[in-house]
Amino acid sequence: MALAKYFPHSTKIDFVGARYFAFSLTGILFVAVLISLFVRGLNYGIDFEGGILIEARHAERIDVAQVRTKINALGLGDAQIQHAGGDRAVVIRVEKPPGDETAQARAIDKIKTALGPGYNFVRQEFVGPKVSATLFRDGMIAVGIALIMIAIYVAIRFEWQFGLAGFVATAHDVTMALGVYSITGLEFDLTAIAALLTLAGYSINETIVIFDRLRENMRRYKKTDFKELVNISVNQNLFRTMMTGGATLIAVLPMLIFGGDSLFAFTLAIVFGIVVGTYSAIYVSSSLLIYMPTVRRWREEKDEKAIAAEKARA
Repeated sequence: MALAKYFPHSTKIDFVGARYFAFSLTGILFVAVLISLFVRGLNYGIDFEGGILIEARHAERIDVAQVRTKINALGLGDAQIQHAGGDRAVVIRVEKPPGDETAQARAIDKIKTALGPGYNFVRQEFVGPKVSATLFRDGMIAVGIALIMIAIYVAIRFEWQFGLAGFVATAHDVTMALGVYSITGLEFDLTAIAALLTLAGYSINETIVIFDRLRENMRRYKKTDFKELVNISVNQNLFRTMMTGGATLIAVLPMLIFGGDSLFAFTLAIVFGIVVGTYSAIYVSSSLLIYMPTVRRWREEKDEKAIAAEKARA
């Protein structure tokens, strides 16, 4: 908190005046992401591409890094190793080997031999393309439902115009994060779906804070131009928005730097999403309300009805 005094708390930045630049930048990035998705696509991981899955247990603690070294030395392609239900069980996922069922069985035997004695193999199975396609479809449906439910929540808490603006801003952030996986070629798996859902929640949280301040100012300054109200509200929350994003980055950056390969794709998407989410909360979501003049008119009509009702009761 001692560092907070060195940051400006009262700013008068014309964010609304820069909205055309912000919208242009957003449009360019959005088009770049779409081109990458259509041209490069996504580098599907084992969850969505299919492969071999093995769950093994040991009487003693299993060193995941050591297991990963042994599996990578086999040259079976991409492999994912993680603890399951404690540090004495491990789940190994290896991409689909070329060939028929004999080649798959041979790959499983290689993994068992590499692990050595003392392991109890609880489960070993082959994840086929149909199952992988179902996982991908369900994952993307989950992201879509999350965005829709977020929009409904914001619309109920505020007005439908806020819900629409929040949906566009959140979808923008999720799409940008999806573009990170496509442009960089990072593996897109179930962990990536978790990253997208996490970003959706973070993004809408920052947007709602600004929306809430804007609603308060609409009630307080009823004669002020709506564009000025947006500038006032964003400036009033700018310090909090920047500090929240900075604190979150401080917590996530060590995972990006020291988390290793297994967490790199997840944390990179989170880091990029925090930056984009902060940008969209400041420039995109609130500025979109400017093009919905019914927000101001609806509020004035509601206030007039409330005043009339109070006079009637009196």
